[in-house]
Amino acid sequence: MQLKSTLKNMLCIVLITMHGFSLAVGSDQKVTILAGISKDTLYDISEADAKIAFTLVLNDILKESGEFVALDVFQNKSAVQKSLLKGDIDAVFTNTLQYLELEEFLHPDGTYVIQHGPQLKPKFYLIAKRNAGTDRLADLRGRKIAIPKGYAVGNMYLDVLLMRHNYPASNDFFSVIRETSESNTALIDLFFSKVDAALVTDFSYEVACELNPQMRKQLNIIQVSEPLIHQVVAVRVDFSQAKLDKIEPFFLNTQRSPSLIQSMSLFRISAIRKLDTSSLNEVRSLNLEFQELSRRKIRTTHQ
Repeated sequence: MQLKSTLKNMLCIVLITMHGFSLAVGSDQKVTILAGISKDTLYDISEADAKIAFTLVLNDILKESGEFVALDVFQNKSAVQKSLLKGDIDAVFTNTLQYLELEEFLHPDGTYVIQHGPQLKPKFYLIAKRNAGTDRLADLRGRKIAIPKGYAVGNMYLDVLLMRHNYPASNDFFSVIRETSESNTALIDLFFSKVDAALVTDFSYEVACELNPQMRKQLNIIQVSEPLIHQVVAVRVDFSQAKLDKIEPFFLNTQRSPSLIQSMSLFRISAIRKLDTSSLNEVRSLNLEFQELSRRKIRTTHQ
């Protein structure tokens, strides 16, 4: 996995050089939009790769607009929220659960979905090994599970799934929850029986199976979530409308050049879509159900 990360960084540097970007903080380009993301919301990417990715992809998207984006990576989502409320950052990259927490402080017409794979709303797969005595949810009690970092929405789905069946939440249901750096690592750990189950997105599963067709033969999908958007980018509520109107056409037309498609595909970004009012209905419903099931669990415990 270290070799894979090193190769990715080398490819990034080559592409950035081709596009004329600089990774140095002291770049001649003046930063006009400062974005923030927390380490705990990074999805399938390291902190170093995230900075490279956003430098490459976003500035490739916006290079004809005259705007230049820089990214700050914060220790946690509380630090991101604090910086947003102080006006120190212009935009946030985050999971949809944190977006719901910050919604009143974000521009109602300036939120976009980062799409990975062919579907705007991916599904989460709970996967186990075939013929391992783990064909049902109940069979996984007391077992080990691998979950990639940045899976806040997936983690909530898993807790809701368990509580729907009157089981405890994942921290008490599984004996070990192993956080992996990438989705593919979670599936590899399952493939080689280092864990008994894995939670990944449908797209991550399909990519892994393309790389290793044996996975489809040896792994078994035992639960599938509803379609759930899990990553968005949004600008601050007082972000300049004129600037938003200027950059939005570039965000929504990411297929306009081969070099842009190449830089996006390097980080498995297939498109950036504008968020409409109904796109997060499933996430809102999941969040409400989680809160209700959690309250019910607390009431039952104290009876």
